Amino acid sequence: MIIKIVAAFLVFMVVMGAIQKWLNPNHKTPLDRIRGAKLPRPRKCKSCGRFLLGSDDCRCKDR
Repeated sequence: MIIKIVAAFLVFMVVMGAIQKWLNPNHKTPLDRIRGAKLPRPRKCKSCGRFLLGSDDCRCKDR
């Protein structure tokens, strides 16, 4: 019984989403704005090529 209720709720939510997309196709959600954002290229160490996280320097210079 509970599985039928959950399945009906999920179907209802899918239908509501499809209707919203059909009525307003150019609407941008916050997730769409995040996906479309241009991110800066990750920084790499010039000597070993490892990715640098934060403002820390690479450990290859310590060796």
